[in-house]
Amino acid sequence: MAKLIEAIRDYGPRLKLNSTVPLEVLAIWIASRTMLNKSVVLMVLMELKEAVLYFNGMGSPIRLPGLGRFAPSISYDGRLRINLSIDSELSHGINKRDAFSGHINNRANIGLDKANLKARWDEAHPDNPLEL
Repeated sequence: MAKLIEAIRDYGPRLKLNSTVPLEVLAIWIASRTMLNKSVVLMVLMELKEAVLYFNGMGSPIRLPGLGRFAPSISYDGRLRINLSIDSELSHGINKRDAFSGHINNRANIGLDKANLKARWDEAHPDNPLEL
């Protein structure tokens, strides 16, 4: 018997991601929208990474309004991590109407309930019906 997660994996909506934007392209984009040049933007982005490491290393979280909060944490075995909590403005921003212009695989399946997922799965996999 197949599990619901298998049906969601195969039939649920998925974003088709483009390649990751290179840092230099990001710097050029930021420079074109500001009065900074590309090399200054690159330097600031590198220093931002160093600032997160420095202040989180001292136990101080950093909040970047509109982006999120970087905060150190520790696991039970003593391993340190930096957690990023995304700012709600950023999370809500991508959900605004027409904010996402990329491709969504299985777009027609957005909002399918478990019964419809089961019907689609069972039709395609009669030898391995979905267990709900």
